[in-house]
Amino acid sequence: MNRRPNPRPSTRNAGGVRWESARPLPCPTFRPVRFLVAAFAACTVLSACQDPAGVGLGLIDEEQLDPSVRTVALSGLGTTPDTTIAIGIADGTNTDLLQTRVLVGSVVDPTYGDARARAYVDVIQAANLPSDATAEDVTAAWLVLTQNYVYGDTTTTLPLELRPITETWFADTDYARNRTLSTGDVLATTEVSVADSLRQFDLPASWVAANAATLVGDGFLDAFEGFAIDIPADYVPAPGAVYGFSTFASTGSGLRVVVGEDTLVYPLSEVFSSVTSGTASTPPSTALPVRNNSGLAVGFEVDFSTIGASALARARLRLPLDESFAAEGPFVRPIPARSVLYGINDDGRVALAEVLYVDGELSVTNTSILTPLVQRILLDPSTGFDRYEVLPSSGTTSLDILPIRLPNVGTTDLPRFTLTVVGGTSS
Repeated sequence: MNRRPNPRPSTRNAGGVRWESARPLPCPTFRPVRFLVAAFAACTVLSACQDPAGVGLGLIDEEQLDPSVRTVALSGLGTTPDTTIAIGIADGTNTDLLQTRVLVGSVVDPTYGDARARAYVDVIQAANLPSDATAEDVTAAWLVLTQNYVYGDTTTTLPLELRPITETWFADTDYARNRTLSTGDVLATTEVSVADSLRQFDLPASWVAANAATLVGDGFLDAFEGFAIDIPADYVPAPGAVYGFSTFASTGSGLRVVVGEDTLVYPLSEVFSSVTSGTASTPPSTALPVRNNSGLAVGFEVDFSTIGASALARARLRLPLDESFAAEGPFVRPIPARSVLYGINDDGRVALAEVLYVDGELSVTNTSILTPLVQRILLDPSTGFDRYEVLPSSGTTSLDILPIRLPNVGTTDLPRFTLTVVGGTSS
């Protein structure tokens, strides 16, 4: 059923992430953040005495060269269950559930585990559908998808099948990641390779005739369940690949329907990537085995008590990566350009800051976000979090990996916080 989910109040950006806010948050399962106004006022006075630009903030090796920098190691770094919702919506009207991509394919990956993905997409009627359109006006239809992602062997040409979804499904339901939906017979086929952009499924005339009245009818939302995109049952990956397709109409994806003399675009709405992940036979020994949509996230704890109630010029989170796992010849495992740092406590999870992939590491360097957060914790440890998580950005369905370097690999470049204190000296 193509039913719009009920709007959920939130303080989220366009990427679907709810960020920490100074105002009480409406969802009772998340803990509102408390700011220490008086303490921050005092800290502001201290910070004003020293220009942050003068304490080596631009130096690559600030930890070695700047006596004001303190290093706080992460503890308990490892994997933790990923509880984010897998199903979503493509039209952007509900950012809580925004999903910008669907996945299809099968790949053999002994390092991060095999993966099998099926895509389910529904559509809404075109905004410019004539009010007097009739079934006789509908003469053709085809589904277009824009390929924009690949995980696995980039030389793979992947066969695809289009089938009708034959059961009712809802975007505001927390389906398991590997949930599959009932489908009918194959309607159309195509192939996709890394060189392809737009892929088109031409719907047969028999389907168009059978569904013409539904496509232009007032009961479309209840009567139409959308399509499944999958590989043939007999496809054997060697090693294969999983491809991703944009859900945005602005990129070209959507159902095209010829009504009279016009070709109308029915945008994608509800979308779901059903992903089944296998167990890695030879998991990485130097990095965390975390891959998006596998049910695992990065988890760790931080003890800032060794720093004390210091005034901060800057706080930075640094998560060095073992990039050797990102590509092995033509076999690629993308690393997400953006991830999200979450704070976890007994009341729930709060998105704290965006984590960027730059120069071989994941890091949070936005001083306007992370520095006040850590400053607050230094001044009042009770406002901190029990633990932290890092996940690829909400709204971007992928198999991206987070190969954060493990502390036992014999290097000093380890996951850590670096804090530049005002007026500090090396301890």
